[in-house]
Amino acid sequence: MARSFPLKDPSTGDKSRSVNRPSLDDTNFVKYTQVFRKLLLLNEKNDLSTTLKNIQELLNFSENIFSSPAVAESFLYFCLHGAATAWVLQTELNMPEATVYRTIKRLRALNLISPAVKVAKIQSSKGGPRPTVWSLESASGDEIASALKHHYKLLSPKYRVAEEVAQTILDQYINKGKEEISYRDIVQQIKDMKIPFKAPDIAELTAQYLGERGVKVWR
Repeated sequence: MARSFPLKDPSTGDKSRSVNRPSLDDTNFVKYTQVFRKLLLLNEKNDLSTTLKNIQELLNFSENIFSSPAVAESFLYFCLHGAATAWVLQTELNMPEATVYRTIKRLRALNLISPAVKVAKIQSSKGGPRPTVWSLESASGDEIASALKHHYKLLSPKYRVAEEVAQTILDQYINKGKEEISYRDIVQQIKDMKIPFKAPDIAELTAQYLGERGVKVWR
């Protein structure tokens, strides 16, 4: 049986998290063997000592990243999307604000991300520093622009409500085999959920959200 050991999260100081140490019976070592074979094939032009050094550097890198669940989640988000703001990470990963800033600080210290652009303040915003779009070195201009756009969307209460409505529709209908929905059904869903905004505003944002995920919305 796998044992569980307390693990201190270096980015959050949280000792409550634990990590499972798998036994030989719990782990599919075939997968990891295949990964190492691919690494060796990528390094086949190098001598053995250079190859081992490269693998050791990768292991050290992985330990730095994945010893902290919060840093690992944020790193993988950057790998998927290329760029993000602290607010995007906080919202998408459901992560406390203080934890997000510690993970950004950690990723920046490892030279994995750097500031790409400052976010312009909206007129109704309070004082304080302007948010920053952080990005991987390999992030494209489109990914940075997309992160900026997503930041503004997530600041909108209406957009966040529409996202909740869309996710409910995906869970109840689309994920059960349906790949389309009528605009009228979206409006009805909003009424059923008793959303405290005008139905047409939320319906339009919901339809846009569903469309971006490949769902056909009939009008």
